[in-house]
Parts: sequence; structure tokens; C-alpha cells
Amino acid sequence: MNLKYIKKKLILASKIGIGSALAIFLAHLFGLENPMGAGTITLLTLLTTKKGTFKLTLQRLATFVVTVILCMLIYPALPSDFVAFGIVIFLLVLVTEFSNTQATLSVNALIAMHFFTSTTYALPFVLNELYLLLLGIVIAIVLNLFNDYRATTVDLVSKVRETDTKMLELLAQVVEYMESQKTNTTLWKELKQTEAELYTYLSESIEFQDNTFSDHPQYFIDYFNMRIRQFHVIHNLHYEIRRIRTMPVQSKIIIEFLQVCCMKVYEHDIPETQSHILDQIFEVMKTEPMPVTRAEFESRALLYHILMDLEDVLKAKEEFIANLDPEALAMYRSDHTKHVIPVEEAASKAVL
Repeated sequence: MNLKYIKKKLILASKIGIGSALAIFLAHLFGLENPMGAGTITLLTLLTTKKGTFKLTLQRLATFVVTVILCMLIYPALPSDFVAFGIVIFLLVLVTEFSNTQATLSVNALIAMHFFTSTTYALPFVLNELYLLLLGIVIAIVLNLFNDYRATTVDLVSKVRETDTKMLELLAQVVEYMESQKTNTTLWKELKQTEAELYTYLSESIEFQDNTFSDHPQYFIDYFNMRIRQFHVIHNLHYEIRRIRTMPVQSKIIIEFLQVCCMKVYEHDIPETQSHILDQIFEVMKTEPMPVTRAEFESRALLYHILMDLEDVLKAKEEFIANLDPEALAMYRSDHTKHVIPVEEAASKAVL
């Protein structure tokens, strides 16, 4: 558990604690009944993202009307209060499930409980419940506006750098295996760990996008999706290489391609040169003499499939570059978020 994760959770806990206490204080100040309800509504609303808060607000207002109508119709009509409460909750669950508004159920159940304990359905009490709902929502919206966007951006940028390095390391191990054919007992563990990290980073990028109204975070989502696609190809690449019993002579071409070309693909450059070289390798492979033995045939076929995998890796990068938003890219490459690698350092610091 790193400090950034702890900081994130502390900020969330602080917002919920301060927001709930403030909501209860203001509800007391305004003379509202059931003031604790305002604190609970704030708590439940703050658990969502910024965009989710606005969506949830509309849903809660709509389902609030449904809750009030159900309480006013069912509570007076049944002699048993407990049965009436159970029926109201039953119907609320159905409404929220069929309307895909399950996130509003907890607050609506709280409001139904207030009606249950007050046994009054007069307009002032209905307005009281509406004011509690609005108070809790407004405080949550205001507090959700405060997020450490700069720190989140810098954190995601650092994870981009870590991912760049990790992908190169994994590819280097694949190259090493093709050269020596020595089994790497730690590679499968590293592949599994890298996959888990990539999906975690993608999840954090989506959460970041949901907490801002800017399109800028879409860059990170696209980036990690691209890396996940490349990762799966490299994972399959290693698996296919291990199936080659005898490494064909042609494998040296692929090794040189990986060493000289792929490890010098600049992060935001379209790998046109690498794609052209790969096309040439395909042509050379077609002119090679036909394999003689079955083992040679199987190895050559796997080698050809490896070339196709490498082509997929480059296509993933090409599609990523082609779909980049220039504004988001410019923001990402600004001095405030990252240090742009000079061209002369590309050979040692550029990425696939």
C-alpha cells in the first residue's frame, strides 16, 4: 500500500466526514426535521465520482417523487405499519431495478423510514424531506469539485513511464530467450503482475475521467488500452516462442528487428519505418527455401506467426497515435506533466 493510495483514501474520508457534519449542522440551523438524514445523504452521494454525482442527483430527485407517492398511498391504506413499510421497500426495489437507478435505493429507503416514523403526509413534511435531500446533494456536489487533479495527472504520467519501461523489459526477455532458449522461470510471474497493474492503471484512468469534465484524461484511457493490447500480444509471443523446438536461422532477422527497431520506437511517433522493415522481412521469408523436416516446418510456421504478432503490436501503436486528440496530447506533453525526451536520447529512452 503506497502513500499515494493512502492519501487518496484520506482525502475521501475527510470529504465525507466534513461534508456529513456540515450537512447535519446546516439542517439543524435551518430547523429541519431528521437532520441526521442530510448527513447520510451527503455521505452516500460523496461515494460517487463528480460526473456520477450529477447523474445521481437527477435520479434521486425523480425517485424521490416516486417514494413520496408510494408512502402517501400505502402507509394510510394498511393497518400494519411494518407490513406497509415492507411493501414500500419492495416496490422501491422493483422501481430502482427496472429503471437502473439502484444507487438511489438507500436514500429512498431512508426517506420512506422518515415517513414511517412520522406518520404524517402533510406538505410541510414532504418539503422537509426534499430540503434534506437537496442539502445533502448540494454539499456533496461542492465537495466533489475539490480534487487533486494535478497530483492525479502526475501520478498517471509516472505510471505511463513505468509501463513503458516494463514493456521494454518484457520484450527484452523475449529477445533473450530467442537468443539463448534458456527458460526464464520468473517471466510468467512478471507477466501476470504486469497484466494486473495495467488493468489497475486503466481503472484509475477511467475514475480520473469521471472526476473531471475535461476530455484530457481520455489520453490515459487510450494509452493503457493500447498497452494492454500490446501486452496480450507479447504474452502470446513468448508462449509461441517456447513452442519452437529448434530456432530457425531466420529468427536472427526477428531478433535484430526487435533489438534495433522496436526498442527505438518513439512514444508519439507513428512506427512507419518499423512497419516498412517488417514488410520487407515478410517478403524475405517468402523467398527462403522450403523447410525439409517436419520440425523445421513447424518452427518456420510459428516464426511466421510471431511476425504477424509483431505486426499487431505496431498496429496497436499506429491506431493509438492516429486517434490522439491534439489538445490532450499537447497538455500531456507540457512541462507541467512530463519531461519530453530529446531526440538524441531516443535510442536509450524511447519506447515501443
